[in-house]
Amino acid sequence: MEPSIKAQLFEQGGQILSDLARALINRPPSPRKEPEDKPVERSMLVSSYRPDPNTSGIALPTAEETTIELKRRLAKELYRMELDLAAGLKIAGKPCDCGSNKHTLMLEAAAEELISQDPSNASIYKSIIIWIHDNASKIVPSAIQSGKYDSEYPRMANEFKMFRKGVLGSVADPVEASSDTGAGITLEQAKKLAAEEAAREVERQWKKES
Repeated sequence: MEPSIKAQLFEQGGQILSDLARALINRPPSPRKEPEDKPVERSMLVSSYRPDPNTSGIALPTAEETTIELKRRLAKELYRMELDLAAGLKIAGKPCDCGSNKHTLMLEAAAEELISQDPSNASIYKSIIIWIHDNASKIVPSAIQSGKYDSEYPRMANEFKMFRKGVLGSVADPVEASSDTGAGITLEQAKKLAAEEAAREVERQWKKES
């Protein structure tokens, strides 16, 4: 092979290698693939929660003690509502919202909890809830201001008195008295007792005035 041709081949080969090297150096870097976040399985989250097994030996209230406390709280709220109804749901001569925004919330919450906590007396707690739903519109400030239900508030106060005594067990259920079971009273029974109590009070006042 002629020296000139050989030199030309070497020159061309060198140019090709140089161009290839330059292309490799100047090639843009390939995009880096970010690692995908591994989803946290719900089962892992659930399995990480462990309720307190109370292994510390702390004495917790018994079901009976809890029921007694709930009944006391309910009875207190019934008594507060009884007093407010006896006062015509007014403070300083002005309608109060304690019957619609305070007492009834506590009464309903405690009664609902006691239905399952004290099932043998569930009827009294259900009666309280029914009373609240049936009379809610009569104890809001606008209804109090109207004076439309003034004559009903004393009777309602007596109904709450009967509810309170029923919750505390000081008034026996007429239906169950013979079997000595529970002291719950239904709404209709509470109304009957309240009406009888109101009638006796009217009679006492009549005799005093005469």
